[in-house]
Parts: sequence; C-alpha cells; structure tokens
Amino acid sequence: MSEADLDPGKRRLERDVVSPRFESGVEAGSWRLISLAWPHLTVAITAGDGHELGMRLLVDGYPGQAPAGQPWDLATDTPLPPSRWPTGGMTAFVFRREDWSIQNGNAPYLACDRRALAGHQWASQHPERAWNPNRSIEFYLEQIHHELSAATIPHP
Repeated sequence: MSEADLDPGKRRLERDVVSPRFESGVEAGSWRLISLAWPHLTVAITAGDGHELGMRLLVDGYPGQAPAGQPWDLATDTPLPPSRWPTGGMTAFVFRREDWSIQNGNAPYLACDRRALAGHQWASQHPERAWNPNRSIEFYLEQIHHELSAATIPHP
C-alpha cells in the first residue's frame, strides 16, 4: 500500500465521489467524474449551453483545505487556454481573465476555492458560499455549476 493510499483526505474523497449526493449531480447531468489521480480530481461540469467545462482540482489536504481548481482541457489533459474559458452570465466575475484568475493559477474567483479564499474575508462575509472543513466536493461542484448556469463554453 502506498503512502497516498493511507492519506485520510484521499480516502474521504474516494468515499465522497461515490456518495448519493455526488451521484445525484451526475444523474442530473450537472457534472461527471473524469479521473481521480491523487492529489488531483478532474471533472466535467455542465454549463447553461449544455457543453461541459473541464475542471482540474488540487485536493491535497481535503476536506480541511479547500480544493484549488482551474479550467482544464479534457482532450489534451492540459490547462484550458483563457480564450476557451466560459462566457456569459456571471462568468466574467468568476473566471477573471484580466485581473485575477491568470495570476492565481487560473483559479475561479469564488469563496469555495483555495486560492480565492487566501487573503479574503469571504469565510466570515459569505459563509454560505465559503469552503469549510465540513463541506464535501459536491459543494464545490455545485458552486461552479451554479455560476455556469447562464454560461456558454467556447469551442475551438
């Protein structure tokens, strides 16, 4: 057994991605699991236009530490170029090409993301949207899916 197999965060995440709550999101077409290669989880999250946004999440320290996500090209298994990030709805405030996301590992600017939580008072100002150790991966996916509800995913 490897050291990663003994990691309590990995074991917890493995349970969470087969939980009824996670599966209900899959069945509803909100998201789907692409891979779990510790410490990364790759998922596809459905946008309002019916297309999917790939997201790769760094999940080390889960659930005590929030996931750190970035848009991901599922076909090439590389970061998604900003020109192909979602548009429409609130996505300009979440996937901030000009002033924040690119300088912060392509992270979404949301209170559930590790990079966005750092240096912000979101946990106290917006506890309903902020990550905390009692959350599970479905919470993160629900937040992204919500922000994509009016979005369009550009295609090459």
